[in-house]
Amino acid sequence: MPPLLSEHAGGLRVLATLRRNGYSAFPQRCFTQPVVILRALGRPLVLAAAPESMQAILTSDAGHYRRMRVGQRVLSPIVGRGLLVSEGDTWRRQRRAMAPAFTPRTVPVLAGHIAACADRGCRNLETSGPVDLFSAMRRLALDVAAVSMFSLEIGAFDQPLRDSVTRFMTGIGTPRPSDFLLPPGTPTLLGWRRARFRRHWVALIGRIIAARHAQAPTDAPRDLFDLMQTAFGDQGGGTTSELIDEVATMIVAGHETTASVLFWSCLLLAQSTRWQNEIAQEVRDKDLTPDGAASSLPSLHITTAVVRETLRLYPPAFMSGRETVGETDLCGHPLPDNAMVLLPFWMLHRNPALWHAPAQFDPQRFLDRPDPPRFSFLPFGAGPHVCIGAQLAMTEAVLVLARLLQDFTLTLADHRPVLPVGVLSTRPSHAPAFRLRRR
Repeated sequence: MPPLLSEHAGGLRVLATLRRNGYSAFPQRCFTQPVVILRALGRPLVLAAAPESMQAILTSDAGHYRRMRVGQRVLSPIVGRGLLVSEGDTWRRQRRAMAPAFTPRTVPVLAGHIAACADRGCRNLETSGPVDLFSAMRRLALDVAAVSMFSLEIGAFDQPLRDSVTRFMTGIGTPRPSDFLLPPGTPTLLGWRRARFRRHWVALIGRIIAARHAQAPTDAPRDLFDLMQTAFGDQGGGTTSELIDEVATMIVAGHETTASVLFWSCLLLAQSTRWQNEIAQEVRDKDLTPDGAASSLPSLHITTAVVRETLRLYPPAFMSGRETVGETDLCGHPLPDNAMVLLPFWMLHRNPALWHAPAQFDPQRFLDRPDPPRFSFLPFGAGPHVCIGAQLAMTEAVLVLARLLQDFTLTLADHRPVLPVGVLSTRPSHAPAFRLRRR
C-alpha cells in the first residue's frame, strides 16, 4: 500500500493528494475516528470512514446529503448527465428505466453472454511469453459490456474506447482542488480541455449507437439498449443526448470496474498457490460454457469468496463523496450547509477494528462469514444510490475468473510491487507481466 497522509495535513492537502492517489489522501486517524473535520480554504471537509458515519450519510440520514457537484464537473465529460451523476427526479426516472435489465431473472441470459466472451478471451491469451493481463481483462470486460448490454460485437470500437477512457482517467478526469472549491460554471483551461474531450467522446458513442441501430429491429426488448431506447431515445432511430449519456455510462461503468476486479484478483492469485489450487479444484468439472454457466454459478463458492476478498482489498469504487443539504448532525458533530464529505470505502475495508489481519489476502473470511457485519463491506455502496449493476459485476467477475483458472495457472514474471492508484477507479501503479501455463 502507498503511505497514508500526514496526521497534520489540512483539507487542501487532502484534495491535492486525491489528484494523484486516493489511497494516500487520508490520515491514519480515519481508522479510529468516525468523523474527521478539516478545512479547505475556509470550507469544511469531512472525512467519514466508519460504519456508523457511512450508514448515516448513505441511508438513515440520506435526505441531508446530495451527490457532490464536483462529481458532475469531473465526470460529465464522459457520462454527461447519466445515472452516475444525476440527482432527484432525473435520477429516479433513469433508475426506473434501467432496473428491468438488472433483475435476477436476467442472470441466465447474461451468464451465457459472459461465458461466450470469456471463452473467446481465454482462447486468445498467449502462453509462449509474458502477458499483460491488465490490458487483456480490460478488452474482455469491454467485450462483455458490449455483448451483454448492447448485443453488439465491439470490434473496431475496442481500441478507441479503451484509449479514450484511459486518457480521461489518467488526465483530465483526475480531480483537482479547483474542482472542489470553485463555484459551478467557473471557466478554466481544464474545463475547456474537458469540453473538447466531450465532443470527441460523444461522436464516438454516436457511432456505436449507429452501429446498434443498424441491426434488425425486434418486437420485444432484447437487452439494456432496447430498454434505454424506449426510455430515452427516438423510436424512429434517432439519438437523444440522454441516450448518449446512458450508453456512455453503461460502457464506462460496465467495463472499467469489472476489469479492475479481475486484474487485482489475478495479481493476488498469482502470489497465492493455495487459492489458485482451491479455485482450480472447484471449477475442474464445472460446465462454464454459455449453456452451462448459469447453472454452475451458484456452486462457485470459493471463486466468489476470492472475488469478494479482492473487492475488500481493492474496491474499484474506492471512495464516494457527498455535500450536506442544510445543517445536520453526523455522529455528534454538527455540520453546516454545503460541507464536503468524503467516504473512503477502502479504509472501511482495511480497518483493523472491523477485520482480522486486514492487510492479508484471505478469502476464507468470506467462506466462514459470507455476510460481514452491516456497513463494514461496501464495494458497491449502499442506500438509494447503491450500484445498479452489482449483481452483473459479480456474475461477470466470478465466471471469468473461474474460466481463467480452469484453463491456466498464473505466475508473475514481474515481481516489482504493484500499488493501488485510486483516481476515478482503482488502477495498478504499473501493469506487471504474467506467465500463463495451460492446465
